[in-house]
Amino acid sequence: MPALDSMGGEEEPDLVPFRLNRLMAAWNARLEALLAERGAGFAQWRVLMVAARAGSPLTIVELAAHTLVPHSTLSRQIAAMERDGLLRRGRHAADGRAVSVELTARGRARYREWLPLALEEAEAGLAALDPAERALLLRLIDRLEGAVAPPQTSASIA
Repeated sequence: MPALDSMGGEEEPDLVPFRLNRLMAAWNARLEALLAERGAGFAQWRVLMVAARAGSPLTIVELAAHTLVPHSTLSRQIAAMERDGLLRRGRHAADGRAVSVELTARGRARYREWLPLALEEAEAGLAALDPAERALLLRLIDRLEGAVAPPQTSASIA
């Protein structure tokens, strides 16, 4: 990798998190373009995907942690998705002070409609790897997630 500070004369260390972020930004942009062609938004997709895979209603705090969307931004997104009939908000069963979010039938249908696009885009990127490399990549991602994620968000929904 070329030096980031060419005036320093030394080779800069490889900044893996930055490279991973760039990779995911590019990958997500490709999916975002596919969704946009169908009138869908990437933020909606992310919320639907996490909610669909959760298996039970999530609090907004949990949804924010799993979607990596700030709570205030997510609250507005959830309100819009509720108006569109994709989500339903209610009181959390275990904690009546918390708001829970769950998919409606329409939201689940939309998730199933968009899932093939996400899988197609994932496959397009992963096609550069052979099956053994894919398996290794998944093991390494699991290990890295365990090393850097706070304990309450280390379990992956995605």
